[in-house]
Amino acid sequence: MSRDPLVMALEGEEGAPVWARAFAWWLAPAGGLYRAGMALRRRLYEGGVLASRGVPVPVLSVGNLTLGGTGKTPAAAWLVSRLLEAGRRPALVSRGYRGGSPGVTVVGDGKGTALPSPPAGDEAAMLARRFPRVPVLTGAVRADAAERAAREFGADVIVLDDGFQHLALRRDWDLVLVRGERPWGNGRVFPAGALREPLSALRRAGAVLLTGNVAPETRSQVAAIARGVPLFTARMVPEELLDGEGRPAEGLGALRGRRAVAVSGIARPEGFMAILAGLGAEVAEHHAYPDHAAYGAADAARLTESLRRTGADFLLTTEKDAVKLAPLVRGAPLRALRVGFEIGGADALARLVREAASGGRALP
Repeated sequence: MSRDPLVMALEGEEGAPVWARAFAWWLAPAGGLYRAGMALRRRLYEGGVLASRGVPVPVLSVGNLTLGGTGKTPAAAWLVSRLLEAGRRPALVSRGYRGGSPGVTVVGDGKGTALPSPPAGDEAAMLARRFPRVPVLTGAVRADAAERAAREFGADVIVLDDGFQHLALRRDWDLVLVRGERPWGNGRVFPAGALREPLSALRRAGAVLLTGNVAPETRSQVAAIARGVPLFTARMVPEELLDGEGRPAEGLGALRGRRAVAVSGIARPEGFMAILAGLGAEVAEHHAYPDHAAYGAADAARLTESLRRTGADFLLTTEKDAVKLAPLVRGAPLRALRVGFEIGGADALARLVREAASGGRALP
């Protein structure tokens, strides 16, 4: 499946059709209204007209300024891993895809039991499977989920996914991700562009993480906007090859020269394909679905037929997609690629994370 033309226009991609770019331009007045509404909303929270709830433990958020993929889920996993290494008891909290349930859903109980996807969102289900001893909770009211994680599951720090614009829950520290190339899309605010907020919002960040191939102009622009905010870089790297149940399979070297049918339902499938190419995998076909695709029986039949027709060794997908695909393609060889972040200045960023989780106290 090809990229949505309107998404390409919002992202500022050169290949976007003229009609899509024109439609995005036509939406500029709506973008101005959205921008004004976001500014008013922030002033209402800052003035106490709208309440921002706190919870009994520190809240560290991972977020961004734009729609689409910047790597928030790998960043959240990196934070959780560093907190576990520091002896903390983190919990992961998110809204859940498409708003989550009206109440709080315990996707992972921190004792090894996790919900499948569906009914849980794919990212939450993936993280619960990746961190079986870390509580993972979702809900439309994230303050309720965070409070329950602290009181019922004993978490002493919350990692809030996609929380930079979520003002209803008081945060102690924000890690803001920015794409290294075309970081602001077409430069307009939603719905005319990919920006959720004006660029000045970067000044609220506790740290900024530039992801992917970082253009020099991106680094200098972010540094000029967010003066004094610590700036780091990250690139996506393959970590492990898993089977359909999330267990370690062959080593990454096993992909070299192997023939695979690739499947992805992520915001930026080109990054997934670049990693597969770097590992030497021979991709017979690539089935690219929209982000958070809801796979069904027809998709499973299409993929298994592709596997048969091409003579490929296995279906090869992302860790996020595997939690949804595995129950549908039982009997077919399925492999999932786990990826993570390699961070420039990782020790310094980990120190900031530990300090924020300790209530902002400077650590030796």
